[in-house]
Amino acid sequence: MGRQPTRGSRQADIAREAGVSQSTVSLVLRGAGDLSRISAETQRRVLSAARRLRYPGTSVPRTPTDRRAAPHLLGVHTFEPIFPTSARDYYFEFLQGIEEQAGVEGCNLVLFTAARDEGGVRRIYRDGVNGLRQAAGSVLLGHHANRDDLAQLARDGHPYVYIGHREVPGVEICYVGGDYRSATGRIVDDLVALGHRSFGYLGEVIRYETQADRWEGFASGLDRFGLTVPTPAFARPEQLTANWLDSTLAAGATAILVESVSLLRVLAAMISLRGLAVPDDVSVVLLVDDPDGEFGPDRWASLHIPRNAMGRRAVQMLIALLSDPEGDHERQVLLPCAHRLEPTVAPPRN
Repeated sequence: MGRQPTRGSRQADIAREAGVSQSTVSLVLRGAGDLSRISAETQRRVLSAARRLRYPGTSVPRTPTDRRAAPHLLGVHTFEPIFPTSARDYYFEFLQGIEEQAGVEGCNLVLFTAARDEGGVRRIYRDGVNGLRQAAGSVLLGHHANRDDLAQLARDGHPYVYIGHREVPGVEICYVGGDYRSATGRIVDDLVALGHRSFGYLGEVIRYETQADRWEGFASGLDRFGLTVPTPAFARPEQLTANWLDSTLAAGATAILVESVSLLRVLAAMISLRGLAVPDDVSVVLLVDDPDGEFGPDRWASLHIPRNAMGRRAVQMLIALLSDPEGDHERQVLLPCAHRLEPTVAPPRN
């Protein structure tokens, strides 16, 4: 029989209730369960115990006499068609985390798939009407968010959490993202420790907060070591030419950091056409991951995004906002990202 709920519960109480160590509780509540290889079932058990014990920052269970006793209906909206057809899809783990946590919270999900506008973006508002209004609150995701919609949702008081770092002037956006700046900085630390001193950087043309965070982590990392920050190439894959690779290597670069799979695909082809080898001639790091794809972590050095944890944390944050809109909740969270440098990074040749 479980411990009776108490307002003064501590992490040690949750650990006893869930049958795990206190360190496991701490990692799960900080959203670091995936990075610490804690199973999804153990994480669900910890979160359920935290809610039963009313641990601060977790949602309070609703009672049968509560007017809100019916499960919350949570909306899931994407700004472009991204819903996956297989577990290999980039967005699969985000959505899996959302579904898992909604189940733990006892909530239902509804999928919103609005028609796309002339720019190919799924808009929330049509003729001034909020398309998410049937839901108590919503989780939003997608690369190409319409910022006017985000601002209008906030003005209308519709609770939502964005998966990914997003900023809108004059509006506090609740979001759960990856800490790409810190992760890229750590990658720079490791590359410098291996002896790399000159770098190239390939980035996407459209610069959202997540791309800017990666670049800033890279540039600030080089600044820490007093190394030259190279001029980045922000280009579409079809615009990238072998001249860029030639000039980058001629300038002494021994490591190249790449923001997207599409850019890496072109870069890898150019390296091969030049008769060069990775990592013998140049080290390459992908600043995203390609789960089970051709540039997966077993084939290329890459950053790992905690997608499942981000989806779950977004639902947790949304439930907290719905349960206590004025509460002292975390509203902007960046989860730590891991990285692996094998097998496409090596010390530079002398």
